[in-house]
Amino acid sequence: MEHATIGSILRTTQAWCAQLCEKETLNYGIAYYSNRFANLPETNQFREVVIQDDAAFPKALGESHEWFTSQSLACHRWAPAEGCASQELTAFLERNGFDKHVYTAMALTEWVNIDPTPDVRILPARAMRAALRATFTQADSPESTAVKSLMADACDERMNDPQFDMFVAFVDGKPAGRCALYQVGDIARLMDLNVTPSFADSGADRALVAHMLSFAKRLSMRNICVQVADTDGRGCEWFEPFGFTADGTIEEFDYVSADQPDRHPC
Repeated sequence: MEHATIGSILRTTQAWCAQLCEKETLNYGIAYYSNRFANLPETNQFREVVIQDDAAFPKALGESHEWFTSQSLACHRWAPAEGCASQELTAFLERNGFDKHVYTAMALTEWVNIDPTPDVRILPARAMRAALRATFTQADSPESTAVKSLMADACDERMNDPQFDMFVAFVDGKPAGRCALYQVGDIARLMDLNVTPSFADSGADRALVAHMLSFAKRLSMRNICVQVADTDGRGCEWFEPFGFTADGTIEEFDYVSADQPDRHPC
């Protein structure tokens, strides 16, 4: 069964990676890499991986490992090309230190009237850089202070792209969360929806999504999508009242550790 939304998600993800990374085409996929943002999970990935013969799995892993090592980098993620994920690939990568993550591709299939959230104010991040940075550096998350600062730097650099529009939500004058609308051709994708835990019940997440959709409508964007992690508190059920419908799944593999001698990062 064809899932058109998966193609939209993958297309925008490639552009998202290209904002911060250079890329190199290898035999089995494309290496996206960045020295400046080497420690961020979203950089240094092996994407669009195509392996037609199961016997070639070790060759592909060896190739990516050798290439990233030659750049003094480590690969954080493997992402199979559309239709190329398989049980055999999953089993191989899990034996070599990777964890599988499943995401749902959702498309906006209906414009829905959304009640306003008067206690939440939404402002463009380009005019509120310090507030945007605070949504990273003050977040209650496991990353170190240095990594949070680097994440903020990466987001700041993304805003050099005129097709990337980030907004910040304010509650009681304090930055409560952020969300972006990324336009790639005829696709508009909601990205990086994040609300700090102290404002989890403020309605900031709903206000951000409502603003993104209103903005996309003003831009006359007809192909609007979002990728939802299965472990995300804002799951598919949360997005459905906004008019989104699930349309297939995407698998990615994040490298975790090298706790066995024969394991190595790609």
